[in-house]
Amino acid sequence: MRGVPEDLDLSIFADKTLTLVGIGEFEVSFHFHPDGLLAVQGDWELVGEDGSVIDRSIPNEDRVELRVHRLLGELVIGSQIDPPRSFSLRFANGLVLRVFDNSPQYESFSIQPGDIYV
Repeated sequence: MRGVPEDLDLSIFADKTLTLVGIGEFEVSFHFHPDGLLAVQGDWELVGEDGSVIDRSIPNEDRVELRVHRLLGELVIGSQIDPPRSFSLRFANGLVLRVFDNSPQYESFSIQPGDIYV
């Protein structure tokens, strides 16, 4: 694990609206308007206002439903870094998307623009 850096710049997501969630074989991508892409190859979780986990990364063959769509159309109103473990984006509806770096050998996420790879 390389870890989430203390100085990770999440300003690209400030006041941006999530407009698309893409589900791939090895990645979930979050597209923001007017620009911004968070591509997650590692673990993530969607946390409710009460701290409960609403959705999380699991193998595709084990997934019955997906609830991350609850972020669509929502504005990012804050962010937090918990180095070296994770970072979070807080949305206007009270939900939090938490992204983890927990792989010692593979990329856990990338952020564009900015060419940030962790």
